[in-house]
Amino acid sequence: MARPYGSRDAEEREYVPPVRDKKRHGLVRLSPMVPAEVHAAAYANARAAGVSMGKYLAELIRRDQLDESGCPVWAPEAFGEPGQRELPMTG
Repeated sequence: MARPYGSRDAEEREYVPPVRDKKRHGLVRLSPMVPAEVHAAAYANARAAGVSMGKYLAELIRRDQLDESGCPVWAPEAFGEPGQRELPMTG
């Protein structure tokens, strides 16, 4: 059975760098699954900027502001504090 969207914890996986293909000028694939409305917004924003979705996403990532620990400054508001987990439902 497939996992629900957003259920995989970052701690579950170790980063493995992708293999670079010389034919693609050192570019590698980034293939996240997102809700349809997020995809539509990214497409519209990239089109308005006159770039591909790949260039748009790469620039968003390059410009991401990080705190002193390397965490995006907006992440605690969006996802809660790092390491904080939901309490199990009882009763």
